[in-house]
Amino acid sequence: MKQMRLNLILLVVIVALAGAVYIGQKKEAPKGQPLTALKEDAITKLVLHHPNAADIVLEKQGQDWMLTAPVQAVADPFELRSLLGVAVAESRSGIDPKDVKLADLGLDPPGFSLTLNDVKVDFGGVEPLNYKRYVETGGHIALIDDPPASALDADYSDLVSKELLPHGAKITAIAVPGLKLARSTDGHGWNADPADAKAGSDELQQFVDAWASARSLWNAATPAPTDKDADKAANAKITPAPAAAGKPGVAKPVQVAPEPPPQTATVTLDNGSTYTFNIVGREPQLVLERPELKIRYSLAKSDADRLLKLPQPPAPPAEQKKADPAAPKG
Repeated sequence: MKQMRLNLILLVVIVALAGAVYIGQKKEAPKGQPLTALKEDAITKLVLHHPNAADIVLEKQGQDWMLTAPVQAVADPFELRSLLGVAVAESRSGIDPKDVKLADLGLDPPGFSLTLNDVKVDFGGVEPLNYKRYVETGGHIALIDDPPASALDADYSDLVSKELLPHGAKITAIAVPGLKLARSTDGHGWNADPADAKAGSDELQQFVDAWASARSLWNAATPAPTDKDADKAANAKITPAPAAAGKPGVAKPVQVAPEPPPQTATVTLDNGSTYTFNIVGREPQLVLERPELKIRYSLAKSDADRLLKLPQPPAPPAEQKKADPAAPKG
């Protein structure tokens, strides 16, 4: 009986070892070819084209990527990876354009296109079984994993860096509602206006550091004006004037006070450049807007305290209890 049990155990061990050897020797399924011959680090220009929308252009300047159209701004490195990754996307199921109707694949006309240096990639529809995207480049059709829509849609706001200020920016002044901060004349500290007796040099530096490292949770395009907004912006309306006795009222224009301008936060850097943000909202997130970029940055709610007012120093330690005179002395 013991011998049979031992033989069974040995058999199980042998089968397990054989399975491990088989799995170890089993070859992985061959990967598809990259979509283009371009290497990511060789790409210096990207053009994203959507019908009926301005082209989005990104260019590599030194080690950094910049949006150069339709606005000029530092590019977000994470979103940029999605664009560059198209060049080396794994390509499967090559299709000869002569064998299909391009319209059936969403490629006539294409939904949009991405040009990497001088290599154009047209994007069509999504294959319904495996949810791969039909693309055409160089006269060949392929299927690739569908890239993130946020990077490839017609809204460029996601491609703008989530950092509110350029990386490594050196701040010389900050102005927020009710507070101005400027570097002291010796260049080693900060002066607040109005001065806050509770805020020392550490708190002033924390405030500056908060702006230097501020970044949004996400970006969004500034909403387009609506008809309702246009009505609000009207500076006059017609209303009947009070009627005199026995006479009908006479319509005359009555001036309507324009809405007050939004509160702003302005940061000045040592190179003289300024960054002005409209304070759009503080609930449920802090929302800051760069009007010239037509972009809104959504930050954490707690950032309203960090970016719009000075931090308070930590509370002093609780006063030690006085010794009980009745307690025995050591």
